[in-house]
Amino acid sequence: MLNGLSRRVLVWSIMTGLRWLLRLPAPVLRVLAGRPVVVDGRQPVPTARMLMQVSRFAPFDAPHRNGSLARARTELNLAGALAGAGICPGVRTREGTWPGPAGPLPLRRYEPAGVPAPGPAIVYFHGGGFVLGSLDTHEGACRLLAEEAGVRVVSIGYRLAPEHPFPAAASDAVAAFAYVVSHAAEFGIDPARLAVGGDSSGGNLAAVVAHAAARGELPRPAFSLLLTPATDALGSSRSHQQFGSGFRLDRDEWAWYRDQYLRDPASYTDPRASVLYDEALDGLPPTYVATCGFDLLRDEGEAYAARLASAGVPLVHRRHEGQLHGFANRVGVDPDARAAMLHAAGVLRAGLALSRGPRD
Repeated sequence: MLNGLSRRVLVWSIMTGLRWLLRLPAPVLRVLAGRPVVVDGRQPVPTARMLMQVSRFAPFDAPHRNGSLARARTELNLAGALAGAGICPGVRTREGTWPGPAGPLPLRRYEPAGVPAPGPAIVYFHGGGFVLGSLDTHEGACRLLAEEAGVRVVSIGYRLAPEHPFPAAASDAVAAFAYVVSHAAEFGIDPARLAVGGDSSGGNLAAVVAHAAARGELPRPAFSLLLTPATDALGSSRSHQQFGSGFRLDRDEWAWYRDQYLRDPASYTDPRASVLYDEALDGLPPTYVATCGFDLLRDEGEAYAARLASAGVPLVHRRHEGQLHGFANRVGVDPDARAAMLHAAGVLRAGLALSRGPRD
């Protein structure tokens, strides 16, 4: 059995190997990845296929299979930090805290060169199933957004389950956005050009913030950036069945995360847990929704995008056809994930450039 140091060395070796592997020419990757999986006549891109192969053998702890939750968090934090190392080195960072509803929580500020003060910004919530993830796991994503979108990024730490079940994370997200707005001058932020965003469970939290603002509970974000968002805790969509095994985020893992966060099945359709069922659509900000073709969360993200579009919310939706779930925390090792994040950064830059003034 590996000790702590040995496991850290192993994580480092795997991430270093992935960085090298995923930069091989596509024809070589196709050979190494083996026979492609074909679903509805489509197949994952070569980098995604390689990730699927590696994930079968990577010895990261799996808490949903009776692994250690503490060790899984440590390993994911290390992998994320390694994946983000060297991304956009010109972006300055500052550590801080914010006064969460139950006590201080961490935040990290990212500032690219040449951004005016006050200037555009985004409050970003990391993914991780409401159980894993941290500021470190999404270091690369936040650095890339800062530089490529030309914005300040405030990456928010929030309470995680199972220690802090629903609605702790949702409450933290709303409070965090309100806190950043109230301290906009201190952060060098123009509140009229402040977006909210996140990926996976963090995309859920970003949407929760936007809906709370639509109900008048806090100032409205100028833009929402939702990357592979979790929008429906029922998990009954077709993509849940199609991609429930072998596509990086398995259904049994997803269900375990859900059970840690949502203890009572009656809360599955609570709008603070599943924004797909929120009726507060009037007044939502312009929104970007990114989904992935081989992601079990694909259909619920696209159903949410369709609801917003039918309600007249200005919307851009992009499906990255050959991608797997969670591209935001692979930007340092996966060229295709980086391309998806660069597209999101471009949309964010354009969306904030079009914002016209303060909205309360």
